[in-house]
Amino acid sequence: MAVNHHWLFGVFAYLGYELGGFPLLVISNALLNLLAIGGVLLVASKISSTKSALIAGVFLLPLLIDRNQVRPETISFLFSSIFLVILWFQTKKRRWWLTALVALQIVWVNSHLFFVFGPGLVGAFFLRSLFVKKFRWQLKSLGITLLGVVLASFFNPVAWRGVIQPFMIFSNYAYPVAENQSVWFFLKFHPSPSYWYSAIVLIITFGLVAYILKQRRSEFLPLILITAVFAIAGEMVTRILSFFALLSIPLFSISFDSIWNKYAKTIHRLQENTLAVMIISTVSFVGLLILIRTSLFVPSLYSLGVRETPNANDSAEFFKTLNPSGNIFNNYDIGGYLIFHLYPDYKVFIDNRPEAYPSSFIENEYIAAQKDEQVWEEIAEKYDIGSIFVYYRDRTDWFEPFIIRRLDDPRWVAVYADQDAIILLDDRPENAELIAKYRLPEGVFSY
Repeated sequence: MAVNHHWLFGVFAYLGYELGGFPLLVISNALLNLLAIGGVLLVASKISSTKSALIAGVFLLPLLIDRNQVRPETISFLFSSIFLVILWFQTKKRRWWLTALVALQIVWVNSHLFFVFGPGLVGAFFLRSLFVKKFRWQLKSLGITLLGVVLASFFNPVAWRGVIQPFMIFSNYAYPVAENQSVWFFLKFHPSPSYWYSAIVLIITFGLVAYILKQRRSEFLPLILITAVFAIAGEMVTRILSFFALLSIPLFSISFDSIWNKYAKTIHRLQENTLAVMIISTVSFVGLLILIRTSLFVPSLYSLGVRETPNANDSAEFFKTLNPSGNIFNNYDIGGYLIFHLYPDYKVFIDNRPEAYPSSFIENEYIAAQKDEQVWEEIAEKYDIGSIFVYYRDRTDWFEPFIIRRLDDPRWVAVYADQDAIILLDDRPENAELIAKYRLPEGVFSY
């Protein structure tokens, strides 16, 4: 049985969609993300300056907005911020705030896999209270809170199995999901400006961590630990980069503030030097143009708005009118879309949860069927595949050759294609009328 580690977010999303449709989900998602960033900026401004906090936020912006879609991760993004805010601003009079973390953890463990960040954040502050004498007064309250947050994680439908899921999920994870690859993987195979920027930020981060450590600022120990751990995790798994950016804002702001104060006189002298101002202004302007050109700090006009992209639902609506014979063969990327539109009338072959499928199925049936024609014929017969419904922008090594072979295969007839999806029907008697009516003309596809 697969563990659904984000079932509660599904409830929230369903209720939101029923209440206000897709626009409400998008607006709510944006507001929760802004709230999360605002909370961390508040912490950063209190321990450094508003100016340094804003500079840090802007510097990390490309990473912060990397995963801004409506996802269960939004809950983790928000709760990570709330945990940090409560932990940082706790005082002897506010220790009762820590009880809120236990209640939040119960929601978190049922909403997203990254609930493990909760005990991690509490643990970072607990270590400071353990090793830094000035914060020893927090030791008991943080120890109780840490225990409470860990125990609260067991309040999920599958108890201990839900708790260990973050550490076991990759044990049955046979599909190479892009977001789980490292930064250096993308620099090698897809070296876009965003990944180069991420790599540069990570390198700078370790320099700043060393810089703050050298200053022996023990009060910042939790921020150092959190930033270092999330930087390493973000380098290994790119989906964590947005969390690294969020939680490292305070350390960046401290560093910027410290560097500014240390070199303030030198900076002021440069500001009074006309030639230096000209050179700095020119370099800054050129750098700004380069950054604008990379779109790192400028949103795509295509992505603006609160509604679905134009014609996003057309392929599913068309498929509903067909009601073809047999079952669907679909690829990984479109699984959730098909469940949303076609369940319970049709079941998908695979969806976007690799951990929910046996690795033997993914490797020996789903992937093998796209690589090997004999396996494909066996799979098509075994599962009575009567239609192929795929997201054609799939970038796996095996998909493009597979779909080209299907388009060249007289047994499979293309009846629909748009900017995202292709639908083919098995040329069986039950589909004959549909094929005669909707067959796409030859020459539609070029490859």
